[in-house]
Amino acid sequence: MERIERIAEMYPQVMKVMGRIRSTLHEGMDLTYNQFKMLLAINDKDICPLTALAEELSIAMSSASEMVDKLVNLGLVCRSVDVNSRRRVTIRVSAQGKNLISELQKGIIDNYRSLLERLNEDEQERLVGALESLVEILAKTEITER
Repeated sequence: MERIERIAEMYPQVMKVMGRIRSTLHEGMDLTYNQFKMLLAINDKDICPLTALAEELSIAMSSASEMVDKLVNLGLVCRSVDVNSRRRVTIRVSAQGKNLISELQKGIIDNYRSLLERLNEDEQERLVGALESLVEILAKTEITER
């Protein structure tokens, strides 16, 4: 079987397993996965222009703006208009948002621990090694459109 056919055959299984893992890891989180991802992206940049955020997450400006609105309403981020350019909107994580990120990351680590405890030592090492390899290899395939 050709490599591409093997990948195509495995894809639904990989997505199903990764979806279950993601659900387990984000259990108890009051944010959607995409909202959490956006919150982390903003936090990584400290102060982030809305346009850059939309580009980074590969979403439309309207979607980015809508997601930011939800995060602002939850008190997790602050939005401000640049005094030099009223069209430039910047976003930063609030103190409440930083606290939530910290709490959620602790919860995710606990959930990873629980996940790994279901496996023996050899399986744990194989899983971690496989994920490291996957990240390394897929990083090489990233296509930058900018």
